[in-house]
Amino acid sequence: MLNEMEAMSITTFRENVAERLRKVEETGVQLWLKRRGRLGCAVVPFYQVKVLDALLGRSVEEVVRGMQSEARLWQAAKRIQAAEERARLLRGEGIGGATRTRLVARMLEEGYDPWERDAVLRRSR
Repeated sequence: MLNEMEAMSITTFRENVAERLRKVEETGVQLWLKRRGRLGCAVVPFYQVKVLDALLGRSVEEVVRGMQSEARLWQAAKRIQAAEERARLLRGEGIGGATRTRLVARMLEEGYDPWERDAVLRRSR
């Protein structure tokens, strides 16, 4: 059984993304997206992704677990980096150049946590 497919430019796709995604979900049509006239990627229904996963030997859940594990490791590394930088500042040492050291030290003096702006750290708290 062959699925219906439509090829369109990314600009055309962007014009009404919600409607086009709904069409993919409801009808199973594949949208092939072109950039400068060349096919670059596709939007396919999720059940087709699961079929591809089975053919390629990796499940969606396995990929998600791997990504979550990597994100946890990244968050831990960022927490360690923030703690090390804080400790270095308290000892009067630099943390990556004079300008950065002054900026971060000033932020800490004003009661602002410079590492709070980091989206990775913010989500892990």
